[in-house]
Amino acid sequence: MPSKKGKLSDDDRLLQRTGRDVSTTAAALFYGHAIIVSALPLWLCWRVYMLNMMTFSLLFLSLTILTTWLLFQSYKRVMFSLKHKIAQRRQNAVSKEIIKQLGDTTEGKKMSKNDKDQRVEWKVNEVADSEATTYAIFYNNALFLFLYLLLAYLGRGFHPAAYPTTCYDNMFVECVMSVLLW
Repeated sequence: MPSKKGKLSDDDRLLQRTGRDVSTTAAALFYGHAIIVSALPLWLCWRVYMLNMMTFSLLFLSLTILTTWLLFQSYKRVMFSLKHKIAQRRQNAVSKEIIKQLGDTTEGKKMSKNDKDQRVEWKVNEVADSEATTYAIFYNNALFLFLYLLLAYLGRGFHPAAYPTTCYDNMFVECVMSVLLW
């Protein structure tokens, strides 16, 4: 809890660094990528299957919004699960780099051991956050698109001449993939 002076206690700072909340930058990246990836089935039906999008526009719009939200949630889950593992792996390298940087300056020589440790912890958290964000986006996008294309191809094989059925297959595959990733 914040103290009466408005500063955060050590416990609150630790919770902020290791909590499940994502930063504003990561949230923007997640939503941007999720919108692009969840809109790819629209392009597939429009350009490849040459369907009239106005016929299915309401259904596609609602499924795209749902898929975007589910992808965002799966990005957050993967990021949270990887962040601690990455921080443990990067701890030694980052601490050596920070200690080396601080040892070369007069400011670093005047700092206490606790201040140096806090700076190392902050940098490790920053590195782990950026790496976990990047990996979460890559992993979820690759898995979603691979499985989507595989299931869409299999669904197309069952109904080669029925375009509306293919469109429903695509929408079904998009929903199933979103739920599986979540």
